[in-house]
Amino acid sequence: MSKDLIRQYPDNFNICSSSVLLPNTTFRFDVLCNRDVRVIIGEDCLLNCQFIFESSEGQISIGDRTFINGGTKLISRSKISIGNDVTIAWGCYIYDHDSHSLDWKERAKDIQQQIKDYKETGNMILNKDWSSVNSKPIIIQDKVWIGFESVILKGVTIGEGAIVGARSVVTKDVEPWTIVAGNPARIVRKIDHE
Repeated sequence: MSKDLIRQYPDNFNICSSSVLLPNTTFRFDVLCNRDVRVIIGEDCLLNCQFIFESSEGQISIGDRTFINGGTKLISRSKISIGNDVTIAWGCYIYDHDSHSLDWKERAKDIQQQIKDYKETGNMILNKDWSSVNSKPIIIQDKVWIGFESVILKGVTIGEGAIVGARSVVTKDVEPWTIVAGNPARIVRKIDHE
């Protein structure tokens, strides 16, 4: 399915030939946009994750020599940028938006639109109104390690060489060369990187 999608929409992909897309790698475009590159993957990556685009605006870029394990979902409405030499364990969620408005009236309208879209097209977010949904890019810098089942939320920058402990929820920026853990993730200690 993923290879068929890449062949069908080549303008949406820029994937280096030395990278390996393992069998569980999938791409889901809830709204297609043929004008922009949506997926950028650098050299010598090993990927086994899901790329999910819930609007026509999302973009996911991955640098060189990055490993992302199975069950991890990259969910983009704005932008997710992952650097070089990054390791992301299995079962992580990297999510660059809130999915719904903070205003209950907007959420109620959203549900009505989802029902209508699903009944008409089978795609419940085809005509979603994103104007009241908070979305901010996520930046994961070089040499980061993210432990299994962690959640990285919108607007977060994870600094170079940082480590995110397993099952952490990252809601704020992580300083370079630190270890964070917990919900919400907090600094556990600094890393000597010399």
